[in-house]
Amino acid sequence: MRGEFVDLGGVRLYCYAFGERGVGEPIVLIHGAFTSSHLWQDVLPRLPKGHRVLVFDLLGHGRSDPPGTHSMTVAGHAARVAALLDVLGVRRASLVGHGMGAAIATVVAHEHPERVPHLMLVNPTVIGGQPGDVVLSRRVGRLVPFLPLWRRLSPGWLASALHAALLPCYAHRDVGARSLDLYLNSFRSRDGRHAACAQLSALAASRHDTAAALAPGAIACPVLLATSAADPFVPTTRAITLGDTLRLAAPNGIALRELPGVAHVAPEESPDRLGALVAELLTR
Repeated sequence: MRGEFVDLGGVRLYCYAFGERGVGEPIVLIHGAFTSSHLWQDVLPRLPKGHRVLVFDLLGHGRSDPPGTHSMTVAGHAARVAALLDVLGVRRASLVGHGMGAAIATVVAHEHPERVPHLMLVNPTVIGGQPGDVVLSRRVGRLVPFLPLWRRLSPGWLASALHAALLPCYAHRDVGARSLDLYLNSFRSRDGRHAACAQLSALAASRHDTAAALAPGAIACPVLLATSAADPFVPTTRAITLGDTLRLAAPNGIALRELPGVAHVAPEESPDRLGALVAELLTR
């Protein structure tokens, strides 16, 4: 797979395509905060055949550019996803988002209903705005008040703090430690520290970015919500509340699916199941 950098108003996002063009519409995979497109490597070969799959690094993550003064909120990321599809000539695509990427996908589906035929939300975070909705995880949220300190310390300190905060999102800690070493490597520089601080600050500011997208009747396409009872970032009560909200927001149908044996990072911990669920969603 050969990647390319796509310029979007002065910042570049790294992206690549997987699979062969066929009769099916494209699928876009959107990772969450402090990971990268590498998150989907085991899911890609398990997706339905006949679909072109677009994978990319969000701004400030992976190989994409540092954010500079560009917004890192859910709304800011969502605007760039829509712009990326425009530049690449993708008129319609099913969206699959994980973590913060699920919130981003929800906003895109709401704001561009004619472009999103299917929406899949995997272990969603930073989504809601009403009491009981799934928002910022407590472990990551504890880092936000110390942003002035992180900006002054060596970049490695913040990367290590993120590593400790994110490790519980893996059911198998040894696997999680290796994955986080890879994801957080890009934040162990001055530009990376700036990107991590900008994303932490934006996570706290994104609390209401999905409120309009979760209003009754706001999502035109079928939705599949995949959660895990063992997800430390999305407690079962919040997942249930989100499911109830989505039933009203998506009148064309919502499917709720449980991911057994998974903590938060389902794309790494249950790629077979996710591939099957995407195939299920595309038939709806």
